Amino acid sequence: MFGRVFGNVLRITLARRTQIIAAGGTSLGLSFFAASTTETNGIHQNNSKPRNFDLIVHDTDELYDNYLIDNCYNILRKFGSSDCSELLWRLARVVCEKSKLSKDPAEKKQLMLEAFEIVKKALANEPAEGCFGAHKWYGILLDYVGEIEGNKSRIEKAYEVREHLERALAIYDGDATTWHILGIWHFSFADMGYATRMVAKAIFATPPSSTYEQALHYFLKAEEISPNFYSTNTYYIAEVYERLGQKEKAVENYIKSFKMAVITSDDAKIHKQAHEKLRKHGVKPEQLV
Repeated sequence: MFGRVFGNVLRITLARRTQIIAAGGTSLGLSFFAASTTETNGIHQNNSKPRNFDLIVHDTDELYDNYLIDNCYNILRKFGSSDCSELLWRLARVVCEKSKLSKDPAEKKQLMLEAFEIVKKALANEPAEGCFGAHKWYGILLDYVGEIEGNKSRIEKAYEVREHLERALAIYDGDATTWHILGIWHFSFADMGYATRMVAKAIFATPPSSTYEQALHYFLKAEEISPNFYSTNTYYIAEVYERLGQKEKAVENYIKSFKMAVITSDDAKIHKQAHEKLRKHGVKPEQLV
């Protein structure tokens, strides 16, 4: 189902795997977030940039990559009234993370809607050549708004979500997670259940649709850009091969995703799901060592 699958993957939105580092004898597991390296590569000049723009981007991206969300937010919130697209989408990104960290349902919703308003402003102020991050995060946050509003709203927004993710890639095509998220979009509609398909038909004269082959194209492209960057991408490659009846390739990729390092909650979930798939395929524990 589109909502369930796409919602899970958007919790990565994120751009490349970082490594566990040691500092003062304490290991810090750095999560898989929208990486400064790829998203910064998509930056274009903007006349509304503050004089210390490069330093702000460097510092806030580093804080975000280390998942120091409050520290990152405390810097970026000062630019909420600016017209700088590059800083606004970064602010939207960090407010989105604050929403996901919140345990209070009302606050979670309020923060997610606030993030969406910020990224809308980023998009409204993008330079003529476009803003990769604004389009990427508009697509991501639009889906979150759909999640808040319900499955019907989410399906209604599906075309627009895809449009902005594709526009992001048109501006900068070297971001693995944007390819991955579009792969999930295509997989979700290729794999859509009967009930959800009926809802989509009631909304659109021509409802969103796709194929497993299209989904595989996006997943493999993400892998080409950043090999082994995300266990979920590898897992979905296996899922597609399984749907296509290519059991050997499916098992190979389930094993690969199972063996990948467990650093984030996403990794832990995939590790468990891959193990279940391998058990069903009759793979013995000793084959996973």
